[in-house]
Amino acid sequence: MTNTSPSLTNASLYVSGVTVTFDGFRALNELSLFLEPGELRAVIGPNGAGKSTMMDVITGKTRPDKGDVLLHGRHDLTKLDEAAIASLGVGRKFQRPTVFESHTVFENMELALKRDRRASKTLFARLSDEDRDRINSLLNEISLAPRANDIAGALSHGQKQWLEIGMVLAQEPDVLLIDEPAAGMTDAETMQTAEMLKQISGGKRSVVVVEHDMEFVRALECKVTALHEGSVLAEGSLDAVSNNEDVIEVYLGR
Repeated sequence: MTNTSPSLTNASLYVSGVTVTFDGFRALNELSLFLEPGELRAVIGPNGAGKSTMMDVITGKTRPDKGDVLLHGRHDLTKLDEAAIASLGVGRKFQRPTVFESHTVFENMELALKRDRRASKTLFARLSDEDRDRINSLLNEISLAPRANDIAGALSHGQKQWLEIGMVLAQEPDVLLIDEPAAGMTDAETMQTAEMLKQISGGKRSVVVVEHDMEFVRALECKVTALHEGSVLAEGSLDAVSNNEDVIEVYLGR
């Protein structure tokens, strides 16, 4: 492990010098990214920039060739499997929502809360008052409290995205990785999702959002990291990144 300064090891997520190679193709090339506690961060970049591989490394799906990935400065995620990393508080939401469409919104949350998705066990288990309050609180957080007793399959695409975000939140992650949440949403849902993610981070959780929609990224009002060929190309406000000549050449100007 490379040396890290005390100030950086206080980061909720510390990615330093990470390289990943697939059959001679370098998907990540000395990638470094530091996420502060409670920070909301947007990650942009063209297809093949390394965004998905970065999330795969953080969640233990892919082992890096070299580099450090630390959670809260003390857990070396490169040595752990996906289940162990999830149990430490790293949650991931993929681009396509995968909710249980034949169950109600509340039951979906219950399945996630129990950390056991086998319906035969979870749906017939007795919920404590604390669990029920937790679910209701999360449903308010994801704007689905009025739909709690509706079948999840009846939700709009955007609402299914919100439900899956809630299901990940039910696992109580400290760091949440979200892949293109605005894809396929209406304009109104997109803006509501941006507000939701700002509230979800809100000093309590660190959230990384991978996204292509620049209007959505602007609505997040957060620091932006632009990736290209597996490395950080630019970092800062969206305006600063958008005006970076290298970013314009490889991404925004295309």
